[in-house]
Amino acid sequence: MTAPPTTHQVQVRWPDVDALGHVNHSAVLAYLEVGRDAVLSACGIAAQDCVVRRCTIDYVREVRPLGSHVEYRFDAVVPGRTSIRVEERLMQAGETAVASAFVLVMWNGAEHAPRELTPAERHALLQLEKEL
Repeated sequence: MTAPPTTHQVQVRWPDVDALGHVNHSAVLAYLEVGRDAVLSACGIAAQDCVVRRCTIDYVREVRPLGSHVEYRFDAVVPGRTSIRVEERLMQAGETAVASAFVLVMWNGAEHAPRELTPAERHALLQLEKEL
């Protein structure tokens, strides 16, 4: 199995820029989700397979519309029984603009309840962890 990518280019959208000239904090949350979904989908985990239980975001510096993209970086993953802990960043001009940590819970949509990671999901996440 080829290791999934751990970076993703996220497009900066002009409607996301607020009156202060930087990307609004709520848009930053969406950028993190877009990047995370790209990495996790390469591991066979679709966006609807997990829900956010906890989110911590440190806004280190402004995200400005300097170019058309910011770089999402997936820095760490710790798979649990029913959850995944991830650490990630948004980079701009080679510097960290946003650092974040999320706890994602695997989700059974039909039962509206947590579920365990499948062996294939766990294997893919452990492979990803080796690449970080």
